[in-house]
Amino acid sequence: MITSQFGRFARKTRNVLRSLLQRYGPAQFKQQLWDREFADGRWACLERMGQDCIYPHLERYANHGSILDLGCGPGTTANELNPAVYHLYTGVDISEVALEKARQRSVQHDRAGRHEFVRADIAQYQPARSYDVILAGDSLYYLPPHNIAPTLTRYTQFLKPAGVLLIKLNGMPKHEPIVHRIEQAFDVLEKQFHAPDVYVLACRPLRHTGG
Repeated sequence: MITSQFGRFARKTRNVLRSLLQRYGPAQFKQQLWDREFADGRWACLERMGQDCIYPHLERYANHGSILDLGCGPGTTANELNPAVYHLYTGVDISEVALEKARQRSVQHDRAGRHEFVRADIAQYQPARSYDVILAGDSLYYLPPHNIAPTLTRYTQFLKPAGVLLIKLNGMPKHEPIVHRIEQAFDVLEKQFHAPDVYVLACRPLRHTGG
């Protein structure tokens, strides 16, 4: 019994330390951690999303244009999304191991010509162009909570005039505070709940009017 309890405590401690490193650690340490986990197969579950609830939203807003995916992992969205709805996809991730999987899969799906992948920490990444959709999902959990809205606000500078910031948040109601931060910082065009625990929000920068 004591051994079992100690084992659970040790696992919980490791997970807490891992979470803190992923959220607050230097980019180099975060890259090493994510590279190791992708190489070990910990995130193999991300390589097939099937009928992900974010896809209809992406299809609606992409407007046959360009998509920036913040935290793209092994390129699942890039290679499962209907190819008719976009012409350029940029995936950003801190893990080079994940990005190499994404590049290989893009070649296998004959999409390499319209996909580009960049290794970077999304907290500092500076896009090279403007996009019709900027997608942020589970990667937001690995930003310090007080930095989520400012980081997303910075990215809205790289939206085209009619572009949208598309946000997918799993694990409701645990992450409800993140939803509240987003609602306070942006003009929410759409907020849709997908059972059992997912919110999808489409946002644009707040328009401030003089008064």
